[in-house]
Order: sequence, then C-alpha cells, then structure tokens
Amino acid sequence: MDATFDDRESLLRAVWPANQRPKFWENGHLSSAALKDPKGLSVNRTYDRPMRDSVEWMVKHFQGAIVSITVPACLEVGAYIKYCPSETNAYHCEIHESKTSVLLNDTQARILAQSAKLEYEPNSAFLV
Repeated sequence: MDATFDDRESLLRAVWPANQRPKFWENGHLSSAALKDPKGLSVNRTYDRPMRDSVEWMVKHFQGAIVSITVPACLEVGAYIKYCPSETNAYHCEIHESKTSVLLNDTQARILAQSAKLEYEPNSAFLV
C-alpha cells in the first residue's frame, strides 16, 4: 500500500452519534462540524477491502457512527488526502484542506458532509 489513492476507494470516519455530539448532525445528516479538525481529519481508507470489512474493522477499534466519503468527492473540493499509516493501522490517512493547510475550509467541510454516506450506526444493524 502506498500514497496513491484509487477513485474506487472510500475514506471512513468514526463520528460521535447525535446524542453525544448534537452539533455533528443536522436533521439526521452529518454536519460540517464533524469534519473540522485542526490536527487533520483522521480517516481510514478502504484500499482493496470490501466496504463491509472496512466498516467492521472501524467498529472494532472506534466508537460511534461510521461514515464514508469517496476519494473523488475529496478531490472535487480540492482536498489533499495524506497517507499516514501507523504501527497499528496501515490504513490510516488524513484529509487536509491542501498540501500546505490542514484544517478543511468551510466549503470543503460542507460539501464533504453532504456527500458522506452513513455506513454504520451504533445499536443498529450494519447499513452496508
């Protein structure tokens, strides 16, 4: 695996549910606030794994809902996807505003939130 992202890939983000972080949700949909992190928006890439396998890994390692954002959606808003694997997670990446700026701008965060798909919700069946 390397820093090349395929257009068929998705990026998965764990997000606190509405009962814990109401500002992350608006009328049942992800809000842009859930995608604003000054340290870099931490995500996991699907790479060559089926979506269900990728979501199951996220559920085992993180709490909350799991949403997906496609690589093309990120590229369409000019976001930079940084591959940054760790010793315990080869799939870890971050979504940045650009190569030189970390925090997504308001427009990028809004458009990506609108394009995000809910893949898993705690205490309910998989949606994948």
